[in-house]
Amino acid sequence: MDESITMPMSSYIAEIRAKIGHMLLMSPGVAAIIFNDQHELLLQHRSDNGLWGLPGGAIDPGEEPAEAVVREVYEETGLRVLPERVVGVFGGPDLRFSYPNGDEIMVISIVFECRIIGGELGVNDDESLELRYFDPNNLPSPFTEHHRVRIEQALRNPSKTVFYFQGEYKS
Repeated sequence: MDESITMPMSSYIAEIRAKIGHMLLMSPGVAAIIFNDQHELLLQHRSDNGLWGLPGGAIDPGEEPAEAVVREVYEETGLRVLPERVVGVFGGPDLRFSYPNGDEIMVISIVFECRIIGGELGVNDDESLELRYFDPNNLPSPFTEHHRVRIEQALRNPSKTVFYFQGEYKS
């Protein structure tokens, strides 16, 4: 486990935790890669761990992944987006985390590239300290390292979906 995180727990996860305790829980999630007209990347400075990274979060029960990324982006940034492609699907040991209370989680993250179609950029919830656009070749510090790979793959493979298989990224 590479970092300790604190995030709000949904009632769904709380119900599962009541049954399984601190055992490892697999959790599907989404993240958004959003560029502005200057091809700068929107990043979120998170309040829970102080790191910069991509906006995103957990998929709710019964929710389609594309709907989840639209909801999460709006909740965290105030922007309305349209998912245009799946950049990649990521998981594995880099996405295994331990919460301060001992809960173990492993995230399977579907990363979408999204286009802004409305809304107004602004901190929209208590998960964000700041939202800002950055040159993708000059990311801020401290940065969520597993997000760096997703950004690199989005830039390297602009029309293909990327996945990790047998020790390397494939598209």
